[in-house]
Amino acid sequence: MKFSTKKYGLLGLGLLFVAGLASASSSTEPTQLAKDHHGCVGEEGYSWCVKQQQCVRPSKVLIDNDLELTAENFHSFCENNR
Repeated sequence: MKFSTKKYGLLGLGLLFVAGLASASSSTEPTQLAKDHHGCVGEEGYSWCVKQQQCVRPSKVLIDNDLELTAENFHSFCENNR
């Protein structure tokens, strides 16, 4: 079986690039994510749900309650105390 040096040479360069990205990201300071007044981190997909009195991922709440994935359904479900 014959291996192409050109093919594996490019693969090696790709791996070096990925390794460089990993080491660069690990050496930087972690950024603080902004939280809303309930402590929910919107950048991670969390929103406050009045009904559940906690930060939740809207898609999970909707799926768990067999509702269509829309913003209107999330607001209707979480803002109303059904």
